[in-house]
Amino acid sequence: MSIKKKFSLAIVDVEKIEEINKIVINHASNVQQYSSYLYFNLNPIHSDEVFMDITFFQLNSENESSLNKELNDLMDELNQLNTGYAIRDENTHEMIVEIEHVVALFIKFDNLEYVKEGTYEKIDALNYLKTEFGICKSYNPNFRPIENTPIGDKEVRPESIYLFADTAEDLSKLKELISEKILEIDPNFEIEFAPFIFID
Repeated sequence: MSIKKKFSLAIVDVEKIEEINKIVINHASNVQQYSSYLYFNLNPIHSDEVFMDITFFQLNSENESSLNKELNDLMDELNQLNTGYAIRDENTHEMIVEIEHVVALFIKFDNLEYVKEGTYEKIDALNYLKTEFGICKSYNPNFRPIENTPIGDKEVRPESIYLFADTAEDLSKLKELISEKILEIDPNFEIEFAPFIFID
């Protein structure tokens, strides 16, 4: 009797999407791709620069041992690409591979009376931004206050941006760089850092 396991793969460097997809399709079945930009938003802002960087896939094998070998072979091929990725077992939610140097940055609206015109366009420009220190990915909340309209008592969820780097030093520099860019958009924004959380 064969066994089946479902996994999810989150990709950092979207420039290697095609190579990664070929590897996954070669090893797995039931491959389904999503864009994190869309996946994390029920009402996303449409963009022509959206990459399918979350992949759900299934491995089928005769037994646990051969399935683990198939997974290891897949990861060995991904490792040869020298790119950051995370894999989670979708049955147990156990992390198989974690990304080491990553942090979540939250842009908080608490100190804003209203959102200035053009703010969201500038925040969205940070999505998939590649810098000399690392890569950014932004995931927008399902609700955004209307620009140039008083926020009042509305509860506004923070905008989140994930920062990925190759080293702790680069991550520190990336945090500083992106914080500066956000405060240039609006100096009244609050910025908060938190650990990376995989797909829920």
